[in-house]
Amino acid sequence: MRCGGCCNDEALECVPTEEFNITMQIMRIRIHKVQHIGEMSFLQHSKCECRPKKDRARQENPCGPCSERRKHLFVQDPQTCKCSCKNTDSRCKARQLELNERTCRCDKPRR
Repeated sequence: MRCGGCCNDEALECVPTEEFNITMQIMRIRIHKVQHIGEMSFLQHSKCECRPKKDRARQENPCGPCSERRKHLFVQDPQTCKCSCKNTDSRCKARQLELNERTCRCDKPRR
């Protein structure tokens, strides 16, 4: 679910008041290539309210950004502001790799 649409006052807008992350398995299909199953994280809205438009900047992201250099490898929980890896251990293992939780990358296993 995504918040959006109209409120009954021009000064109001529909905004999320509760959010959560969901990870889904998707199949990537390329013509003349091997199919690949991957995981993607999405931000879902679980509750919406009409709020004054001026409050939007404060509501948008009360959390500071993830401090890691490669921000695209991380996802942030809007409730706890905790940063975690988009990659999962099972996704890395499916490629015979190991999840490095510090960098959130799939690395070759150490021998």
